[in-house]
Amino acid sequence: MFLAEILKNRFQSVAIIGMAKNTGKTYTFNQLVMEGRKLGLQLALTSIGLDGEERDSLYLHKKPRIMVYPGMITANAKALLVSSGLDYEVLGATGVGTPLGEVVLSRILSAGRTILAGPGSVQGLAAVKRRLEAMDVDLLLVDGAVDRRSFSASVVTDTAVLAVGAEVAWDRTLLLEKLRHYLAVLTLPGLTDPAVAQLCKEAPEDAKLMVLTADGCAYSVRSEEFFQQGGFLDRPEFKNAKLVYVKGMLTDAVLTKIWGSAARPASFTLAASDPTSVFLGPRSLAKLAAQGVALRVVDSLHLSAVTVNPFNSRYGYAEPVQLLQDVGRAVYPLPCFDLRLGLRYQPE
Repeated sequence: MFLAEILKNRFQSVAIIGMAKNTGKTYTFNQLVMEGRKLGLQLALTSIGLDGEERDSLYLHKKPRIMVYPGMITANAKALLVSSGLDYEVLGATGVGTPLGEVVLSRILSAGRTILAGPGSVQGLAAVKRRLEAMDVDLLLVDGAVDRRSFSASVVTDTAVLAVGAEVAWDRTLLLEKLRHYLAVLTLPGLTDPAVAQLCKEAPEDAKLMVLTADGCAYSVRSEEFFQQGGFLDRPEFKNAKLVYVKGMLTDAVLTKIWGSAARPASFTLAASDPTSVFLGPRSLAKLAAQGVALRVVDSLHLSAVTVNPFNSRYGYAEPVQLLQDVGRAVYPLPCFDLRLGLRYQPE
């Protein structure tokens, strides 16, 4: 079973994230719901933001809705719960607001399809997760959004499943290039020193950079100073930088300001808070690797599996077995599945 890849590591919460719309994210979510039900697990379901809408808002293709069954717990916006047509028992409020009302915890009493609109932020999702942990839930499933909030959901949950589809790019070479870059960011390793990680988390509110040097000194650079100046690796006090932590978004432009005119600085570690804040292009990642700079995150994500969907809204369906083979090779040793065909990639 697909779910066995997750349960064997004793994970209790999973985010399903997609590289784009129409990559099979909701189908993957429903498959996990079905398999969890067959195993007799107490499931809790939510989303980060609004998902499970009947038709894709961009292309108007009919989308699969979220399947729910009696006994499952949902964390859903009040307006959607009331209009779902399902029988339910309210278990409590969460204090987490959405444009569709407060997120309400409820036990579903009848089978049916629904739309989920959960917390729209990492903080809100974490608060809902804490409430659900007190309800003897065996497995929490979080339907990720299409944007970077999917990454955010993975920060809160124990692990994630990535949905990849031909919608990302019909050209297979381009699809695999985008996939490799996406994975490179998504699976960035965490800092190995807990003390350094904690120091980064305690960076001053107005800081953009924190620099730790080989002689044990720590410097912070305020956001105002950072954006007015540049070339921080050119500064004498930063010449022996051991770690440079970037608070907030790490973009190509931010990297350029840090680098300045330093042609080949001494190797150091460049850190961001988590993959949601890393917006570096392939050239920047290649430059860091070439210069011996290790890119790390304070809070890393875990990926359990990848699913593939051959559908493309413009061109139709790609050859599914070949797509599974191509994506499977690109993500190996991560398990890769075509859930509709019931196939798993097997390395040659």
